[in-house]
Amino acid sequence: MATKEHKQQVSIANDLIKSAQGLNIGEKRLLMLAVSKLDSKIKPSIQGAAVSISVAEMVEMFGLNSDKAYQEAKKAAEGIMKRQIRIKPNNADSELIQWVGKSKYNKGEGWILVEFYYGLFPYLFELKSHFTSYRLSRASGLQSVYSWRLFELLMQFKKTGLLNILIDDFHHSLETPKTYHADFSLLKARVIEPAVKEIREKDGLAVEWEAIKAGRKVKALKFTFPTEQQLSLDTHPKALNSANTPRTEQGAKTKKGAKQEIEAFLSLSETKSRLQSAKELARLAKVPAETYLTEKDRASIAHYELTI
Repeated sequence: MATKEHKQQVSIANDLIKSAQGLNIGEKRLLMLAVSKLDSKIKPSIQGAAVSISVAEMVEMFGLNSDKAYQEAKKAAEGIMKRQIRIKPNNADSELIQWVGKSKYNKGEGWILVEFYYGLFPYLFELKSHFTSYRLSRASGLQSVYSWRLFELLMQFKKTGLLNILIDDFHHSLETPKTYHADFSLLKARVIEPAVKEIREKDGLAVEWEAIKAGRKVKALKFTFPTEQQLSLDTHPKALNSANTPRTEQGAKTKKGAKQEIEAFLSLSETKSRLQSAKELARLAKVPAETYLTEKDRASIAHYELTI
C-alpha cells in the first residue's frame, strides 16, 4: 500500500463500474492510476486522454517490490493493449470497447505512456451524473482483482450503504469462471468471502453480505456497509455545544446542515433504480420489497411520491 496519504480520485461512469473489465490485478493497477490522473470534468481530447506514469509511482502507490516492479510494469503496459471492456449500457445489448489506443513502456527512463481509447471517452470525461468516485489509495492494498471489482461496486452505493445485485450481474462484473456459475459454494469460497475479507482488512470497510434465494437457488446478493456519513461521524469528534461554539462555526454548521438536508434524498433516477432493484429481488425471494430498501431509500421514495 502507499507509504503516505494519496488524494488521487478514480472517477468513472457507472456503466463502466458494472462492466466486465477484462483486467488482471497488474493491469487494473496501471489503468486506475492512469484514470486518477485524468480530469473527469473536462471535455475529452486525445491530448487529455494521454497519461504518463512512472514505475516509481506504481511502487509507492501499490507497495510493489522495487526489484520486480519494472518487469510487472512492462507486462501490464503490454497487456492493456489486448484488453476489452464488455459494457451493457442501460440493459441494452452488450458492446466491446478497447481500454487504450496506445501504450508505450520506456525501459530506459522507467515510465509508461497510456493513451485511453476514444470510444471510452463518454465513460471518463464530462462526468456530471451516474458516475462513481473513490480515493485510489483505498484500493491500493488489494491483491485480488475480485476484491477491487467488488469494492468498486460497493462504492457506487456509498451514500446508501446497500448493494443489491442479481447473481448473473455479479458474475458478469467480476468475470467469474463458468464453473462458479453452476456451483455457488465455489463462488462463495473463492470469490465472495475472500473479497469481503480483504476489503475489511485492507480498507477497513465493515462489509456484510447475504445470499438471496428463490427456493434453493441463489438469485441475488445483498451487501451492506457503513455509509460515508456514518464513517464521518465515527471518525470525527463530536462538536462543542452551541453555547460554547463561535458564531463563525455556527454559521458553517448552518450551511452544512442545509447541505445535508439537500442530500437527505437520492436523485429521482437513482430512487427509481433502487426501487426497481428492490422489487426484483423481492419477487425472486418472495418477501416484501421493503426488505431491500434502506431508510434513505424509503425517505426518497416518499419524497418523490413513488409507490413501493
